[in-house]
Amino acid sequence: MLLDSDTSLDLRHQPLPSVAYDLRAKVISAMNTDAERLFQRDLTGQRFDRVLKAPSVQMAVFLEAVLHFGRYIDNDLEFCADGGQDLQLQIYGTKVGEDQVLLSFLDLDAQERRTEQALQDAHQRAGITQWQHIYGFFQEIEAQNQLILDAAGEGIYGINAEGKATFVNRAAQEMLGWNAEELIGRELHSIIHHHHLCGDNFPANECPIYDSFRHDKTIRVEDDAFWRKDGKPILVEYVSTPIYDHGMLAGAVVIFRDVTARKENEKKLRQALQEVEALRDQLEQENDYLLTEIRSARSPAGIIGASPAARNLDAQIRLVADTNTNVLISGEPGTGKSLAVTAIHEASGRSKRPLVRVNCSDVSLRDLEADVFGARRGATRSVTRDTTGKLTLAHNGTLHLDEVSDLPKEFQAKLRAALNDGMYRRLGDVSDLPLDVTVVSTTTRDLTEEVQAGRFRQDLYFALSVFPIRCSPLKDRPEDIPYLAKHFLDRANTRLRLSPTKLTKGNINALLSYNWPGNVRELESVIERAAILSQGGKLKFEFEPQTEGKIATDRGILTNDELRQMERNNLIECLRRSSGKVSGKNGAAQLLKLAPTTVYSKIKSMAVEESDWAK
Repeated sequence: MLLDSDTSLDLRHQPLPSVAYDLRAKVISAMNTDAERLFQRDLTGQRFDRVLKAPSVQMAVFLEAVLHFGRYIDNDLEFCADGGQDLQLQIYGTKVGEDQVLLSFLDLDAQERRTEQALQDAHQRAGITQWQHIYGFFQEIEAQNQLILDAAGEGIYGINAEGKATFVNRAAQEMLGWNAEELIGRELHSIIHHHHLCGDNFPANECPIYDSFRHDKTIRVEDDAFWRKDGKPILVEYVSTPIYDHGMLAGAVVIFRDVTARKENEKKLRQALQEVEALRDQLEQENDYLLTEIRSARSPAGIIGASPAARNLDAQIRLVADTNTNVLISGEPGTGKSLAVTAIHEASGRSKRPLVRVNCSDVSLRDLEADVFGARRGATRSVTRDTTGKLTLAHNGTLHLDEVSDLPKEFQAKLRAALNDGMYRRLGDVSDLPLDVTVVSTTTRDLTEEVQAGRFRQDLYFALSVFPIRCSPLKDRPEDIPYLAKHFLDRANTRLRLSPTKLTKGNINALLSYNWPGNVRELESVIERAAILSQGGKLKFEFEPQTEGKIATDRGILTNDELRQMERNNLIECLRRSSGKVSGKNGAAQLLKLAPTTVYSKIKSMAVEESDWAK
């Protein structure tokens, strides 16, 4: 285009489409031929409005940047040709005077096309040299050494640009059931590759082999089917390589192998592995709840003791065990509620199925639902694989709801519906599963009070407490202490492989003088600890006998260590009663009337471990 009189700028020598823009007149003062071709018109003396799609304020900001920096580049301004075609441009602005800037435009679409063309040209040049060598290799084999092709274990055939067979080796003939004379010169796709394995038609224009020599690329397919002469399919994997004749694509060479047997074996192996994986997952999840493991952690089935309370408990268990009736067992912590649950299960007709325990305390609603009902993968963020719920594990067995009074109110309704309908559904699933289970619940609270307070559903209470059982505290049945102590001592000696130790009359008197706030669980802990410390000698218990509720000592006063031990024992008992829960309702902090942080500090300073209170 023309010369700008102020700056002597000759746009004809600019390598890119360029325009001179007069900032004072706000018009294009000159433009070269490339710019006219780009915008499809001569814009000299005009504004940018005809070709600028972006708001004019963006153009003004760009020009200010050019004036400020001297040079500036922008990719975000949107332009169009006079015909309305969108242009992807990169604009370069250069200040050439106080009132004039030079604007040059790089067509990004054209540049991308040039880059792609350059890559294609380079690929073509490299491919011609490479595949000419391959073509020469196969041409030599075909003309001079057909024996090598026939000796190959893989099927090999060649096709020309029309898809017609040019040669077929012996292995290919044997796999396909055709002889070479029947195939050479014929269009092979319609003979051996005409349908997918599922029966759908396979058009030639969708065939990867055709795509190979028509678009000059090597194709590898690992899961396809060729059709034999007898109409039966064979599963194949193949490589199709284009070949050249005097620099021109002439067809392709296809090397394939029959993988039918291997695919069948892989399918059988996958099915077997899936079955093994499913069984492994189920066994892993059932493992913690198998009856044998539960027995190893609890006393043998049967109630130990001679008191009326023990005999009454034993009679109630024998009475309800074979009825498949839901049972609610209440009592103070450590009174043997879990032992009663085990006894009911072992005496029932469901004893060969698992006894599955559900901890109802300190569990979020979502985690409890996933734990009890199970979940499909992805049902929640934390569920990364399908999980088997405890209702599935307990099907045809016994479900133990431990501290049932802590069940969230929202969960109570879902559990009631499952028990009532005999059906339930995993989280994220669309189908229901059958449910046949005997529910034995345990609680340290009075559920009737929980119902009256609105914290427990009345309908669920009636469903779970068809047969209520009360476990009496140990202080109300002291005549059972000798029997229980003997049982715990024998079991500790056997399990821990300790030297035989016997209870003396003095030991029994000492045990009878204590009021056992921790009940049977505390007695078991005291006996086991004494058995370990005695090393086959005399038993010595780590508590002071109590007389009329007061601590008796020879001195009438306690040392600091004794006071600290008493405080530690008291803290352990609180954790037993709260099942390890520190903060919140019925937590150890509430029982001790201390701040939760103080209780945590005491647990740490007194070295209280879970094993101390969880026995």
